[in-house]
Amino acid sequence: MAIKWDRLAICGLPRYMIYQTRLFTVATQETQEKGDAQEPPASSVRIRQAQYFDWALNKLDNSIRRTGRITRTLLLRIFHDVCRTGYPSSNQALLLLRSCGSLLPELSPIDRTELAHTMWAKLKDLGVVYDVSHYNALLKVYLQNEHTFSPTEFLTKMEEANIQPNRVTYQRLIAAYCSKGDLDGASQILGFMKSKDLPITESVFSTLVTGHARAGDMDNAENILSVMKDAGIEPGPDTYVTLLNAYAEKGDISKIEETLEKIEKADNYLLDRDLMDIIFTLAKAGYPQYVQNILEKMRCDRGYIPDAMNLSLNLVTQGLEDTAFQVLKSFPTSSLDTQNGNDIDRGNFFLRHCVNMEKPAAKLKHFCDEMKAASLHTAPLQFALRTALELKKDALAIDLMRMMKKEDFPVRPHYFWPLLAEHQKEKNVQG
Repeated sequence: MAIKWDRLAICGLPRYMIYQTRLFTVATQETQEKGDAQEPPASSVRIRQAQYFDWALNKLDNSIRRTGRITRTLLLRIFHDVCRTGYPSSNQALLLLRSCGSLLPELSPIDRTELAHTMWAKLKDLGVVYDVSHYNALLKVYLQNEHTFSPTEFLTKMEEANIQPNRVTYQRLIAAYCSKGDLDGASQILGFMKSKDLPITESVFSTLVTGHARAGDMDNAENILSVMKDAGIEPGPDTYVTLLNAYAEKGDISKIEETLEKIEKADNYLLDRDLMDIIFTLAKAGYPQYVQNILEKMRCDRGYIPDAMNLSLNLVTQGLEDTAFQVLKSFPTSSLDTQNGNDIDRGNFFLRHCVNMEKPAAKLKHFCDEMKAASLHTAPLQFALRTALELKKDALAIDLMRMMKKEDFPVRPHYFWPLLAEHQKEKNVQG
C-alpha cells in the first residue's frame, strides 16, 4: 500500500535482511527497474546467450533453493564463462551483480563489494550497456555489504551515464543515508521523490526507523509505527524486524522481548529467518549473551536449517565463531543429518569454514572437543586436519597434527604428502 505525499511525515528506512529469499528473482522479470535495452547482437549470438543464461540461472537457482546461498567458486565460474563468450547480455550482467551480496555468506562484505566492482568494470568493457536496473542492483549490493559510499556521487554517475533514477533507486539511496543515521541526507532524497510525486511505501517508513535509531533518537524511531498507522499503513514484519534490530544494536533485550510479545498477542508472527536477523545484529553489536534468548524462540520451520547454516557462516566470516557455534548446537538433529548427507557427523560446513577463514588451531581444537563431547561428530579434529590439507593451510595443518599427537591420535604418514607435494611443486627444498 502506498500513500501520497500530502499525507507523509518524514520517517522510515527498509531493512536489508541477512538472507535473501531462496527463490531467486529472475532478471528477465524486471519491469519497473528496466531501462532502454541494449542493441541486440547477431541472431546466433543471441541464441548462445539465451541458452547460457538459462543454464547459469538454473545453476544459481538450484544452489539457492537447496542451500540458500551461492559459493564464490560457482559464481566466478559463471562469470568467467560469460566473459569468454565475448558478448555478455544485459540480463547476464544483472544476474551476476545481484549475486554479490548476502547470497555469498562465506565471503567478507568487502570482498563481495570488490567482486561486484570487478564484474561491473569487466562487463562494461565487454560492451554491456547498463540501465537503471543494474544501478539499482549495485545499490542493493552496497546496502547488503554495508559498503560506505556517497549517494550524491552515485546519483551524479547515473546522470553522467544518462540514466534516470526511479522509485527503487531513491528508496535505496534513502536506505544508504539512514544506515549512517544521516536524516538530512535522507530528507534530501525524500524531497526528490516528492518533486516527482512518487508514493511512499512501508519499506521507506521502516528505513527511517533505522535512520532515527542510528541517529540516537529511539523515541522517534518507535514513533514511526504510529505515523504509519495514522497514514493508513499497518506496520508489517519488515517494520517490526527493523525496530527489533534497532533495539538489538543497543543491546536492549527487554525491549526486544516486549516487542516480540506484542507481535504475538496481535496474532502476528515472525519467521525464524527474522529472528536470525536479530541474532546476527546482537552478536555484531557485542551482545552475544542475549543470543540464547532468541534461539529459544525458534520454531524450526521449513527452511530453518539452510537459513541457520548461512547465519553460522556469516557469523564465522564476521569473526563471531563462538556465536556461530552456539547456533550450530541449537540445530534440530534429524534435519542437520539430512543437510550434511551424513547420519553420524554434523557441522562439517562449520569446521570447513573455520579452517578456510584460518581460525586459530586452539579455537578449532575447542570446537572439536565440544562437538565430540556432544556426539555431534565422530572425528572432528581429523576432519579439520583433512580440510586444512585440502585448502593448503599448511601452518594450520601442522598445528593440528601436533595437537593430534598430544591427544595420542595417530599421525599418519600420508598426512604429510600434500605438504611435501606443494613444496616440491614450488621447488622449495628447505620447506
